[in-house]
Amino acid sequence: MPDPEVKPFAAARMRWLALGALLSLLAGFYLLATPGQESSRRSIGADGYSRSAIGHRGLIRLLREEGEVVVQMRMARALGPCGLLVVAEPQELSKTDSARLTGWIESAPATLVVLPKRTGNIDPRKPNWVGSVEVMPTSEVTAVLDQIGECIDETAPRLLRPEAIGGPWHGPGEWPIEVELQPPFQLLDPARVEPILWCDQGVLLGRLGSVVVLSDPDLLANHGLARGSNAATVLAILRHLRRDGAFVFDETLHGHALEPSIWHAAGRFPAVLIVVHLLLLTALVLWIASGRFGPINAAPAAIAAGKRFLIDNTAALLRRAGSHGPSLRRYARQRMRRTAEALHAPRGLGDEACRDFVLRRIADPERRQQLQKLLARDAVEVPRAEAVSLARQIRRWTEEMMHAGH
Repeated sequence: MPDPEVKPFAAARMRWLALGALLSLLAGFYLLATPGQESSRRSIGADGYSRSAIGHRGLIRLLREEGEVVVQMRMARALGPCGLLVVAEPQELSKTDSARLTGWIESAPATLVVLPKRTGNIDPRKPNWVGSVEVMPTSEVTAVLDQIGECIDETAPRLLRPEAIGGPWHGPGEWPIEVELQPPFQLLDPARVEPILWCDQGVLLGRLGSVVVLSDPDLLANHGLARGSNAATVLAILRHLRRDGAFVFDETLHGHALEPSIWHAAGRFPAVLIVVHLLLLTALVLWIASGRFGPINAAPAAIAAGKRFLIDNTAALLRRAGSHGPSLRRYARQRMRRTAEALHAPRGLGDEACRDFVLRRIADPERRQQLQKLLARDAVEVPRAEAVSLARQIRRWTEEMMHAGH
């Protein structure tokens, strides 16, 4: 018989466990295949993730609100469907950065380089803002400009920092050119650059070989977009330079580069099909396993033929329950009644009458006395070990009487 204290594992609980395991697996794949954004939240520099005054997040948001497609590139990969590559305020380039930038400029249909001008220090009370801003020395900006010239095999123009800007701005007639910049002003010498947007003191936007250089980043930084017609001028410049494709802003030169890995590739087509396939297989295995939990229960033994099995099983139940006295008394009364009916006793006899009827039908006085002695024993006083034996004796005597025809 199975142990009543062993309970089968609940199917509903197994389904919840399977669902939890599946959700955990999905979350793990999502986190592995999705680049983290911690660097973007903590940035206060001159990049597209920065909310600080010198950052470019406002420009990115402005372009997207205007319906433009903007890509912030964080991996050293092909540009894809690029219409304009924007390299905004790079710092001093390493050999690896220079080689990568050279390849991008050669493959891009158009490139805009924005020279750096300011650096910021984190505000300890507001980690996403600058506490103080410093103007970069002219030598550091010139070094970046020279590196850009080396990437395109051009001699870089001289950097100018006039004390004031006087006179009107000149540029394409359809552009709003009411530009407002903050001192110190930063322009290019017109001797070695093709002017696009300029004034009497120098060139703000000019073409140098295959790239266009914006000398002063105040025009598009977060703090400058709201001044005058700066925002409209920036939109006009970017749309004028762009070819067919998206605006691609390089973020690798600002410390936001991500190393390519199999987990990042797993979130993109067609490798994502492999991930989906594995997830479906995992879900199928969990669904199949939800049918049972643990080892298979052994099949119960078949019930043997005959009455002996029933008697032994009843005796085992009596031993377990501990109420053998009343059960033995009731068993004796039932055997007497059944024997009396088999010997054609009158109908309606009570238990005592049935017993007397059966005893009178025994011709042998010795056998009658033995059966009477068995029936006369106090069932309550009979030890548990003798109860089964006594029940078997009563059954044997009554069976002999019914079969013998007494």
